[in-house]
Amino acid sequence: MDSQQFERIMENAIQGEIEARDFYAGVAERVTDPAVKKIFAQLSKEEDGHRHRLLTLKSDPTAKMEFQRVQDFGVAEEQDWPKLSFDMKPAEALQLSIKKEQAAMEGYQAMANSTDSADLKKVFGELAEMERGHKAHLEELFVNAAYPEAW
Repeated sequence: MDSQQFERIMENAIQGEIEARDFYAGVAERVTDPAVKKIFAQLSKEEDGHRHRLLTLKSDPTAKMEFQRVQDFGVAEEQDWPKLSFDMKPAEALQLSIKKEQAAMEGYQAMANSTDSADLKKVFGELAEMERGHKAHLEELFVNAAYPEAW
């Protein structure tokens, strides 16, 4: 993989994190439920952390790009996309966020699967792992919010 190709991939990934951050921040500003407001504000902050990590990787392509491997329990795959509303409940807010992370993860995984380049497979695979980690964290929060009786 040449440096221009790597730079384009990282720019797209960084832009995705910016869009996610701005989406979550915008929802946090507009929703009425304080718990949902807090959830989305935290998600915005986490996406900004992802952006900073990707900026570091972009500036130093030799840096180790590995994200923690987490088990994917497939909670998101069993959920529908909830409709965004300003009076959504915390579980619905988490459900929406999970679906967004799932879509990002699947997008990166599709890119990894569509290339024959081992370097590109590695980059896209790691970006998918980054999103999988965020998805798993949100799924845990969702299960606790949606099914508190299970705990």
